[in-house]
Amino acid sequence: MLFTALSTALVLLASSANALPWPAQEVATYTPARDLSRLAKLFPESSLPAPNESLKYVLLGIGTQNYTCPPGDENAVPGTTGAVATLYDIGSKLNDDPMAKWKIGSISPLALALSALPKTLTMGLKSQGFDKIAGHHFFGKISDINTPIFALDKLSLQPQPLAQVSKLNETDAPATSCPGNNGLGAIKWLYLKDTKNISQGGINTVYRVETAGGNKPATCKGMKPSWEVKYAAQYWVFGPKN
Repeated sequence: MLFTALSTALVLLASSANALPWPAQEVATYTPARDLSRLAKLFPESSLPAPNESLKYVLLGIGTQNYTCPPGDENAVPGTTGAVATLYDIGSKLNDDPMAKWKIGSISPLALALSALPKTLTMGLKSQGFDKIAGHHFFGKISDINTPIFALDKLSLQPQPLAQVSKLNETDAPATSCPGNNGLGAIKWLYLKDTKNISQGGINTVYRVETAGGNKPATCKGMKPSWEVKYAAQYWVFGPKN
């Protein structure tokens, strides 16, 4: 109900979006909420190992999963070069939101649906207080291994939090998850952790949950050598207890 109502309202506003003065998407650095203990009780349930550290941030990632295919082999399984996403702080607002329990499951699919309309997406995020950009997610080389990195480079904290993590566990997204624009389903939920003690800023563990879209086909048939699939997901970021 919440998802349907909010989505309908934003789509109706889209027709007048071009007449409005839109701020730059990259906002100034800011300080997020520091105590997310209330929100931590609403951590999405799954078969992944339960977190045993303090919840530091809850982020909405909107971006692309990036895939590759070897030329001339339609039967090959698509490979991946990782993902790229902008990370929005949603935890600071959700922590004090009495509707948080019901909103959490609708945020990623709505963000993915509106990602084709950037101005409408910006308006939707702003209406919920989710428009603060905390940082960026990308992949980088560590010992010649392509590794997920979460750089919270838009926070007014020193040192700026940065997690370089490895996948320790995964589980399929729920069958009810948003399948995305290509209809191939939502990417897996992940448990990611820094196993090399190379992170900074008090974070070392990331859960990718509440995923929407982003999945790849089973084979490379009809696919280009490289392509992107839009996705949205929530990243619940943990670190040592204070």
